Amino acid sequence: MDEIRIGYFLEDIGQERFLEALVNRVAREVGLPSRRLRHEVRNATGGRGVVLDELRRFLRDVNHERECLFTLLVVAIDGDCHGYRERRDEIRTIVEQSGYPGLVICAVPNPHIERWYLADPRGLQQVLEVSSIPEVPSYKCERGRYKQALRDAIRETGIIAPLGGLEYGPDIAEVLDLYTVGKVDAGFKHFLDELQAGLILFARGQEE
Repeated sequence: MDEIRIGYFLEDIGQERFLEALVNRVAREVGLPSRRLRHEVRNATGGRGVVLDELRRFLRDVNHERECLFTLLVVAIDGDCHGYRERRDEIRTIVEQSGYPGLVICAVPNPHIERWYLADPRGLQQVLEVSSIPEVPSYKCERGRYKQALRDAIRETGIIAPLGGLEYGPDIAEVLDLYTVGKVDAGFKHFLDELQAGLILFARGQEE
């Protein structure tokens, strides 16, 4: 079976830990074993500006045949209160102007990735192994709101988490209720729908 190369251009380690695990999970659920996936993180630091600069550099290198296409390319930038559509269109414009022919999926957690970590309180409760459901703040576009909420949820367990809870990204991605999170965050639902559709195409291809 052919290897499925998945490239990532991400803002930070919080996105990396969550999204890579989520891709693995969704792949399994559509019939693609994880061993077929090869994850290649090209950027996971520096924020939105660095992500888009590195993406542009990669796309130029593809055009000059210095880089090969990925089977699937995941580009993630936080919404930062600008919303899903604006950030998604920003990514799509860059990709379309480059003429890149591969499949690109946009992930836009709004305002930040920590909101996706917190979007399924029961899943978070399971991961943290606590008796009560962690309190999750209602949506509000406020700098640091969800980062602090995640830190508070971890602190209440008595666990020391040097990354403020981001180390739990893979565990949360494995257990969260995808339907629940999709209802809470439209950007997550768009990302999940596109990811599932893309991976289903590869799963069908292996059956032919």
